[in-house]
This record gives sequence, C-alpha cells and structure tokens, in this order.
Amino acid sequence: MSELRKVYTTVDARDRIVEAALTVFALRGFDGATTREIAKEAGVSSALIHHHFKDKETLWNLVGQRISEEFVEDIRSSMDTDLQGPGEGARQMVGAYMRYWREHPRALRFQLWRVLGAPADERQARSKQLNQLFVPVVEAAQQAGHVRSDVPAGLLMVTMGGLIQYFLHSDVETQGALAVTGAAPMTDDQALDYVWGLVAPRPPSPAPAAK
Repeated sequence: MSELRKVYTTVDARDRIVEAALTVFALRGFDGATTREIAKEAGVSSALIHHHFKDKETLWNLVGQRISEEFVEDIRSSMDTDLQGPGEGARQMVGAYMRYWREHPRALRFQLWRVLGAPADERQARSKQLNQLFVPVVEAAQQAGHVRSDVPAGLLMVTMGGLIQYFLHSDVETQGALAVTGAAPMTDDQALDYVWGLVAPRPPSPAPAAK
C-alpha cells in the first residue's frame, strides 16, 4: 500500500522507485539499503535509478523531504488555532501527530532510522523546519495558559513527540509494563490524554489549613 502521494505522471517509474526506496530504507536504514535492492523492489533496473536519482543519498533525501512535506501538510490541515484557540490547536497537533505516524508505519520506521544514524545535513534541515513550525504552537498554548509555562516550549514539544513515538514503536513494552500491575491496555486516546496531562498546567498547591 502506497504511503507517499504520487507526484510524477502515471506512466513514470519514478513514483515506484520512491515508494520502493521508502520500503527498503524503512527495513534497512540508510547504511543497510542498496540501490540494487531498491531497484528490485521497484521492478526497474539499477541503471534507471541512477539515471533519475543519481545515488542512494539523493533518494534518501528525497524520501525524507516527501515524508516531511506530507507530514507538515497533514498536521496543519488538522488544526485551526484561530477558530479553536491556541490550547485546542496544540492538542489537535498532538493528536494529529499520533494519527499520522499510526497511519504511516514505514514513514515512522524511516524516522527512527533518521535518529539512529543518517546523513546529518538532511536530519538537521528537517529538525529546523519542524521546530520553526511547531514550537510556536506550543509557545502560544503556554501564553494562553493551556500548557505549563515552567518548561521551555521546545522541550515540551519534543517530550510529547518522544512519548507518542515510544507508544507507537514500543507498544509491546508499554502494554507489558501495564500488565505487571493488572492495569488495562492503553488505547491511543488514553495515551494522548496521559501525554497532555503531563504538560498541562500544575494545579495550585492547597493553602495550609488555618490553625
């Protein structure tokens, strides 16, 4: 099943190559993947890959760019801070973040390989792009009093994103840890509520009882 939208003509093999590259990179990472394996997955010759995309790093960067673009478009379309308010907009962003990765498992694996080791320039460029887009959303929610303000907005964002990714790629470990004490398995909605609760403003301490 395709995860990346087609951008070339219907008779062009380049979309098949890009989709095949996502499959192979998700399975092998950058270092483990080869253009020969990508060509086999796409049903084309290695020469055709080099003709269109030059080398493996070019393909890796293109796949990463496509994921980032479609990810950002999906998240932006799911939230409207002008209509919903900054707090609701931030919460919608977190929910859309989980939904996107749940619906795009190969893209999530690609993202994990980025963290484990990949061309540094591509990773840094992506990080800068996403931070500039989404940290201000969290900051606006802080200013509106919807999330805690005693932690930098950027740290709140990576905390929420990191926990959500962990729930997605370590579902077995999460549910196993809950089962030790007999707790019920956690659904995606419950995981989102838990994460949001961690970043919500802390209630004021109760006043000491009068003597």
